[in-house]
Amino acid sequence: MMRMKLSMFFLMVVCIFFSGIYFASASDIRISNVSGTKHDILHKGRNFVVKAAAFGAVGNGTDQTRAIQSALNHLESIGGGKLVLGKGTFLLSLAKSVHDKACIIIPAGVTIEGSGVGVTILKRISSERKQNGILLVNKGYDTKGEYKAAGNITLRNFTITDGAVTSKPRKYGDLIALGHADNVLIERVQSLNHDQHFIDICGSRNVAVRNSISNNLQDTYGTATIQVDRAQNLGIWGLLLDGTNPQNVTIENNKITSMSELVLQLGHDQSTVENLNVVRNVITGANTAKGQIAIGKDEDTSILTANIKDNQIKLNNEKSIGINLVTDTANRLENISISGNVITGKMRTATFINSAVSTGFENILYSLYVDLSSAMRVLY
Repeated sequence: MMRMKLSMFFLMVVCIFFSGIYFASASDIRISNVSGTKHDILHKGRNFVVKAAAFGAVGNGTDQTRAIQSALNHLESIGGGKLVLGKGTFLLSLAKSVHDKACIIIPAGVTIEGSGVGVTILKRISSERKQNGILLVNKGYDTKGEYKAAGNITLRNFTITDGAVTSKPRKYGDLIALGHADNVLIERVQSLNHDQHFIDICGSRNVAVRNSISNNLQDTYGTATIQVDRAQNLGIWGLLLDGTNPQNVTIENNKITSMSELVLQLGHDQSTVENLNVVRNVITGANTAKGQIAIGKDEDTSILTANIKDNQIKLNNEKSIGINLVTDTANRLENISISGNVITGKMRTATFINSAVSTGFENILYSLYVDLSSAMRVLY
């Protein structure tokens, strides 16, 4: 009888321990490159699903940094898996982080999944509103070069924000930063105001951002909603600077409203970006006082193979540009396809292209121009 009671007690303890941890099937991440080929990327972590609440992380509007990091560390120790965040607001801080430049460090093979956009909210703690710091970043971005930092990561179904609009924003620190990563999917994620970038894709490859929403009312210089750049000085705060360039980046089916000077920044800081797919995004330049560029890049960057297709862009300032691809004499635009984009509203130019030193520029098709007698300018 005593042995039976002990067995039943042991079984109850096991059941309680695993109430927040259970098995789930691995999911496939499929990223399309510009040639239409599918990359089948299997989430390599073990098939564990962990409820954040099992580690004490609850959305009650208090600092949950340590609890969330503990759950992620547990998943890392068992080879990966999914962390499910419940409803509510989860505050994040550097004060309780294991890292001096980022609040949460995401290990390889991990999915962070909320309970829905606007339902699960990750938010910078108000006491650090002016303090530099990244909210979410992949592990090893600052110590491992090439594409060897933590990858095989998925982020989905939550809202992330810096907080309310402020007149004194931070200088450094994105909402989501990817450095030296390989295979990342960000989908159904909403960003609200960001002092730096919603997502910085830096020296990473095989990255897809899709079906996400961004509404940025913070008007700060150099705060593109999504930035694609190399691992160099102007990249992520604390990044290992080995010059690795980004490859195979897909930005599709996103809805973005922004006050930023440049909304989608496809090349930055002397980068060479290979295989870009920017399709079916709805972009609204909300700034009526300043000119904006919806899709563009720095002059000192090269793009080798890109598909910019079926995007809907609305601009609201006479100095704005819809698609701006200008390259200096030291860089290249090669195998660029631009088609089916609808660009409306107030603007200086719908599309501006300088391909004087480029080759392979093809399939330049445009759907609609408004408020311009000469909507497109192409310089050869």
